[in-house]
Amino acid sequence: MTRLLRSGLAAATGFVLTCVILGTALATGAVPADQRYTIELPLELTAAFGITIGIVAAVYPHNHATGRGHAFLVAAVGAVVGCFYWYFSYRLLAMRIIGWQWGVLLPDVEIQTALCGAAAGISAMLVAFTRRTPATLASIAVLCLSAVALPSPLFNHLYDNQELTVAFATPIRPDETAARPPRVITSGSKEFDETRVAAHVLEALRSSGLPGEYRVTNLYRIGAGKRSLQIIVVSAPVASRALLPEPDGTEVIYVQKPDGWESIPPRAPTLRRSIEISEPEDHGDWLASFAIVGAPGIGLGDRMR
Repeated sequence: MTRLLRSGLAAATGFVLTCVILGTALATGAVPADQRYTIELPLELTAAFGITIGIVAAVYPHNHATGRGHAFLVAAVGAVVGCFYWYFSYRLLAMRIIGWQWGVLLPDVEIQTALCGAAAGISAMLVAFTRRTPATLASIAVLCLSAVALPSPLFNHLYDNQELTVAFATPIRPDETAARPPRVITSGSKEFDETRVAAHVLEALRSSGLPGEYRVTNLYRIGAGKRSLQIIVVSAPVASRALLPEPDGTEVIYVQKPDGWESIPPRAPTLRRSIEISEPEDHGDWLASFAIVGAPGIGLGDRMR
């Protein structure tokens, strides 16, 4: 095979597989819809990636060697080129978007592009420099599927990402005749049935032994992965800042007390991240301001009344 033909084959394979990997990740929901930027921005760079891997294939020395050692070396070159290309080119793209400052990427984008680049680079070099046997093609298919399926669980594991539902509740006052529907916001997570979640929260409060009746005022869901529920019961305006550790794949209730916050159960597994709750910026009927921090790039803040 001539050098020019190998270069064209590598370029076409790298371009096509990059589009396939990123497009499949978006189409199958492997990347949440509200994180489309992790797919749409790299798609702008696929043509340039094909050209880059094609140039590498053109200058790569080929001595008609065969065997596992040769295949491994070719695959290693493709992986390195793919990772380095996406690392630097995506930052250049980010620099262009944010005003030519050095681009800082979120970890989920880093993982997505690194695995995509490695899989496409390896595949392009294998197609250009090794025999396209059924075993080789099967290996390429596995690589591409892994690049689609692995980024999300890998990100969840490395950064303790989880599907965290945060519910704020207050005691029902005697003068209240009907409960207002809760305020609902999601960030980095799928929509959910707030009525069912609110009913579960109220049942959890009853099961915990807390006296009285409550209503759910605010519901939030952030992140993805294992499910956790954090219920925060606020009965009076918050007077001082507090950090309430987020549960680690379980349910925790925090109850406001005159001298601080009580945790139910007291020794539930928690993460190093915490929800910050503090005095509301505007007084009146506001009870608290708070900030919910998830995995890098996921979080939100709001107030409750």
